[in-house]
Amino acid sequence: MTKPLPLQGYKIIELATVVAAPTAGRLLSDYGAEVIKIEMPPAGDPLREMGEMHMLPTEPGNNPLFDTFNSGKKLISVDLKKPEGFKLLTELLADADVFISNIRPQSLEKLGLGYETLKESFPRLVYAHFSGFGLKGPDKDRPGYDTTAFWMRTGAVGDWLPDGGFPARPSFAFGDIVSAAYFLNGILMALLARERTGHGTMVSTSLFNTGIWANATSVVNTQPQYGRVYPNSRYDPWNLFSDYYRCADGVWIAPVSRNYTIDRPLLARLFDAPELVEDPDCVTVSRIRKAGKLESVIRRVGEAVAKKTAEEWIALFEECDLPYETVRSVQTLYRDRQAWENGFFENVSYPDGSEPAMPVPPIIFTEYARRGFTPQGELGADTDGVLASAGYSGESIERLKKDGIIK
Repeated sequence: MTKPLPLQGYKIIELATVVAAPTAGRLLSDYGAEVIKIEMPPAGDPLREMGEMHMLPTEPGNNPLFDTFNSGKKLISVDLKKPEGFKLLTELLADADVFISNIRPQSLEKLGLGYETLKESFPRLVYAHFSGFGLKGPDKDRPGYDTTAFWMRTGAVGDWLPDGGFPARPSFAFGDIVSAAYFLNGILMALLARERTGHGTMVSTSLFNTGIWANATSVVNTQPQYGRVYPNSRYDPWNLFSDYYRCADGVWIAPVSRNYTIDRPLLARLFDAPELVEDPDCVTVSRIRKAGKLESVIRRVGEAVAKKTAEEWIALFEECDLPYETVRSVQTLYRDRQAWENGFFENVSYPDGSEPAMPVPPIIFTEYARRGFTPQGELGADTDGVLASAGYSGESIERLKKDGIIK
């Protein structure tokens, strides 16, 4: 028996580009919602061409980057600056549950798509807006991207900067995807609330807000009353047993103590560091730090780790049920057996014969299904079908094409 899709029956209109907001749309689509993505002619979503920077093909039907964040959506191209294009959008919104956008508010207002305007016409509509820096303040109109608003503005990149080193380059769209999860949560909460109240709401988040939240521990402990200082050095980690050590074979490994006070006897034995149980300054990590002994303990642990290979340490850590992991490369992740056995990837076949392993959304149900990955077509690939379903005749559709309203 085929399992149902948990969001089947919901209709989403997406007017959004690049990654964060479209990712929320992709997740809604994967779990059953009808997501209609509107792209403005002539070029559509800039993400269509961005794969080139990442050494990926960008042809319609063979565009892995665009597909990653848009799989399963119905793609239509409408010129919203023309009255008939705007009318078409309002007709689609008439029975929609959610409107998703990351267009800047002043531009939405000019198009007649501001929240108050749509609220008056569609009181049950959930109006979901995503921005770079939030809807108020001096930077509300600034364009915001993952690198700038999520990583750099929140201090996360600076916190990772080694003394005199080059700032870290986070993976493309990492912060976008994290932010999309919170955006999705907000949308689903708004839909749940509508079940009780009968009316919609505006729900918003931003890369900056999500970045602050994701970096919450550092945001708090660096304030004057606590005094933590970043960037920290090799010999000043937040937890010396949640840090990286190099093994005899050159592999970096990180043993993780869940509770240093309880784990001290085990750690002392594993790393030949009797001072962890014998020295009163080593009762807690904070006392080690205050006594100025953090570097000497880290060096002792590092010397011990360097005497065994990663394989030997893994055997010891597993025997002790101590959490650990080796530092790995994303270049080998697509072959990870643990990921495949849990269905975290799916193989996709493209027309050029390539079969990349595509990551799938990390939400798994026992009684509900998820749509499989589907490569997307050209700009406006589904315009005719969507308009026909909305009641437009073939003649009307052809006239709109001739007038440059749709593609």
